[in-house]
Amino acid sequence: MKHRIIKKTLLTIGISLSIVNSHLSIAQRSLGVSGLLNIPSADMQEDGTFMAGGNYLPQEMLPQEWGYNSGNYFVNLTFLPFMEVAYRCTLLKVESTGKWNQDRSVSLRLRPLKEGKWWPSVVIGSNDLLTTGELNPFLDSGGNRYFSSVYAVGTKHFGFYGHDIGVTVGGHVPFRSRSENKGVFGGVSYRPAFLKPLEVMAEYDSKAVNMGVSARLFDHFSLYAYCYDFKTVAGGIRYELTPRQRVFNPDEVRMPWDGRVELVLYPQITLNNSWLDKIYGAVINIAPAVEARLWKGAAFTGQVILPVWNNMVGQMDYVRAGVLTLSQEFGLPGGAFGRVTVGNFTNNRMGADLKLRYATPDDRWMFGVEGGVTGSSTFYEGKWQVSAWKRVSGAAEVRFRERRFNMDFNLGVHRYIYGDYGVRVDCIRHFGRTTAGLYAMYTGGEANGGFHFAVPLPQWGKSRKVRVRLPEYYQMEYSGQSGLEYFRRKLGQDYETRPDESNSVPYDRRRDDL
Repeated sequence: MKHRIIKKTLLTIGISLSIVNSHLSIAQRSLGVSGLLNIPSADMQEDGTFMAGGNYLPQEMLPQEWGYNSGNYFVNLTFLPFMEVAYRCTLLKVESTGKWNQDRSVSLRLRPLKEGKWWPSVVIGSNDLLTTGELNPFLDSGGNRYFSSVYAVGTKHFGFYGHDIGVTVGGHVPFRSRSENKGVFGGVSYRPAFLKPLEVMAEYDSKAVNMGVSARLFDHFSLYAYCYDFKTVAGGIRYELTPRQRVFNPDEVRMPWDGRVELVLYPQITLNNSWLDKIYGAVINIAPAVEARLWKGAAFTGQVILPVWNNMVGQMDYVRAGVLTLSQEFGLPGGAFGRVTVGNFTNNRMGADLKLRYATPDDRWMFGVEGGVTGSSTFYEGKWQVSAWKRVSGAAEVRFRERRFNMDFNLGVHRYIYGDYGVRVDCIRHFGRTTAGLYAMYTGGEANGGFHFAVPLPQWGKSRKVRVRLPEYYQMEYSGQSGLEYFRRKLGQDYETRPDESNSVPYDRRRDDL
């Protein structure tokens, strides 16, 4: 009876939506997305906000597959002012081994209506909508969509004398019968005028009544704790960062080497979630590279990979060659340019590669083709083993640059290393010098998707003839991969000819002394 009264009270308050518009940064703490404690809201973070954190989750609030306390960790990005994306991993034990692994899931939120003076903000969102090897979100059979939900939610803020009260009401859409999340939910948040970093919340999440508090520390950290259904306690921590919004200045493109020799220290971090007996297969390397300009448009790169730590087997334990290439860049009539490269590439490939690019004068459009012939280049048991250059790969790509949000839209048709044909679409946004992107691809009858980012690294020693530095950017790409078939057939495999290739604007706009 007590729960019913609280539920009715929250939903009744939620119907009264009006008056004051306020911009507050709050998040659905348990899943790492915008919301209250265990329910989403229609609030959105500031454009470009990055969040990362972790939560302790008692078994009472987890699906029935968890018979024990667990936790999750997440990364979250407000990719556009009206779009939020989160990637989350929830720790779980593998029954056959008793060892810890994790369940991966993605959340997507879209805001069709922004809060105004007389109306609430409205968000349509989903959690854990897709699963490995299955792109139909409405199927009940198969998959591990433990946290699956589709919902619509509205939020309105009321302000008085500096105090803020936020009211949220929403409901889960019954898109599949096996979903854990069903019915209506609602909640109230209160932020006092005399202590803005503090927030008090009460909610009904369609199954339980929760009450908790959140505190913001040092402008970037938030701690929270709450009582779930008056039975147990959950909590967590997150870090928030909102980058400065500015348009990239083409003058910031790094100048060519001008005859200097550089020793560039490339950090390499690889994480692979393909095992049942470990959370990640991890590899950490330092890969110094000597980079030198030989003559106009020509460059030499000689890189060696030095293992630091890994929990895998094979060539990861050996000092081995990285990118070892000789390249020549050249200009073409009409403003096009190209580059031919011969040597040892990334992804254990050796061969020859040709790239051709043309960008319109206003840099809105870019068109390109690429082709290569390669063989394998591996280093097992202390021996460098190479094969004949027999595998042909290539791509045709087009890029459109959108000015308002400083975004790139890339479409590519590919023939990958092992003969599969596919299509890949990238949506990339540049936040000043930091770049984040989402991608989807279809190749060999299988789908895949993920995200990537490139962040600037500090530079020094610019006045020296021979200088030691870090790379301008560190880039990483996460690939979801749709099941073991994707891995077994080696689908979507590609290579890079330079250790510094990335999706950053400076790399895209650099044309070295052609």
